[in-house]
Amino acid sequence: MKRISLKHLCTGIFLPLLMPLSLLSGEETSRSLILGQSILDESAYRFLEYISDEFGPRMVGTEGHAATMDYLEKELQSLGLETERQEFTYPGWVRGESRVELLAPHRKVLRSVDLAYVGGFGPVSGEVAYVEAKDIEELDTEAIRDRILLVRQNVSYRLPQMVRLQEEHGVKGLLYINRVNGGQLLARTADHDGRAAPFPVFSITQEEGLLMQRLLEDGKVVRVELETRSSAKQFTGANLIARLPGQGSERVMLGAHFDSWDLGQGSIDNGLGVAQVYAVAKLLKELGTNNQHTVEFVWFDAEEMGLWGSRHYAEAGDLSDLRVMINLDMVGRPIAINAMGFDGLVPLLESYVDSLGAWEFSKNVANKPWLGSDHHPFIMQGVPAITFNAPMDHDDVRYYHDFGDSMDKVDRTMLGEACGLIALLVYDLANTEERVPHLDDEAVAELFRKADLEERLRKADKWPFGEAE
Repeated sequence: MKRISLKHLCTGIFLPLLMPLSLLSGEETSRSLILGQSILDESAYRFLEYISDEFGPRMVGTEGHAATMDYLEKELQSLGLETERQEFTYPGWVRGESRVELLAPHRKVLRSVDLAYVGGFGPVSGEVAYVEAKDIEELDTEAIRDRILLVRQNVSYRLPQMVRLQEEHGVKGLLYINRVNGGQLLARTADHDGRAAPFPVFSITQEEGLLMQRLLEDGKVVRVELETRSSAKQFTGANLIARLPGQGSERVMLGAHFDSWDLGQGSIDNGLGVAQVYAVAKLLKELGTNNQHTVEFVWFDAEEMGLWGSRHYAEAGDLSDLRVMINLDMVGRPIAINAMGFDGLVPLLESYVDSLGAWEFSKNVANKPWLGSDHHPFIMQGVPAITFNAPMDHDDVRYYHDFGDSMDKVDRTMLGEACGLIALLVYDLANTEERVPHLDDEAVAELFRKADLEERLRKADKWPFGEAE
């Protein structure tokens, strides 16, 4: 008897997968085809593996970044999708050689990485003082005077606080202790508006940070030397955009940030999103979905440096025809979906979740915004936004922004399932009559207040909505 492979069996169940949906009838048939094809052809996994291994990390300003974007654009064009690059300028940063060295009570070069927008300094040496208060008003002014501050896990200071620490207390630098162990670093920015840090700022490992903390608690004098040769430079970035035209004049956006940090491959953050948007674009194009609304696929640039690409897109163009923005940032295995504070989205998302059958999410539809990714500039403009709650295994995701952000952490099955669920959501939203209205400034302000985010946005100088109520 001839054996029938699982793939051939599934292909038979899901019908000829490359047959245009316009030639088939029934919404459920369309959704089954989308789901089956997304799992069987593994486009996302193969694409992500190739760009990760062939081009490496996609940090802005690097050859790997440019080469990967060129490759992605050519792949989209080969599918018959028209593309464009939306260029913008922003304050860039070039990583140079850097060093943190323990001088006393013994000598050791520490594992470290300087934060973006830290310029050239050094060598700068001095005694270390340990601090743990989030509010600099609570710091012991005498204990920190003319010191390099060793900052406990999960505490960081904004640029205005750094300037005050330098000008009022003579602070010479900051060493952030990493929040997880295992020699991990956390590449990140010193200021999300691209302003230069007033002194060297580094991320160091938890193990070496706790070593210095113990030495200080034992009454030892701890001295370090800091040096960095990084520099600021004006960059030109580009959001890569592709569109699948619909029957009407409105559009649904699926976006993900394209760039990564440079310590690893960037396969998790955000190679997952880069590949997922590509795979959904490929799938809907090849299946010939004749959607009611245009689907716009956007790979935002320079997210890691301060959401520069999405900020430019949201602030520079006309968003009146944009029905919803779906943001994919490190989407692993979906367990919930988030309406981000837009109450009108909740019924649509509940209907979507109810339609998933055995794949129904383990958690209810959430409705609370969070900060720090490319959906945020769109919410600020009142555009409804959606994100997924889609965690990865802790042992895999813990190394994001560091050397362990690599292709071997990506689960093939997880990625295929996520692509299928994302594609179904895009298809559903691109073919519904219901539209959730945009919010005005007052309603957006209330959305953030309801989520207890007003104070956090004010402290970051990101609150444009007037005085507090």
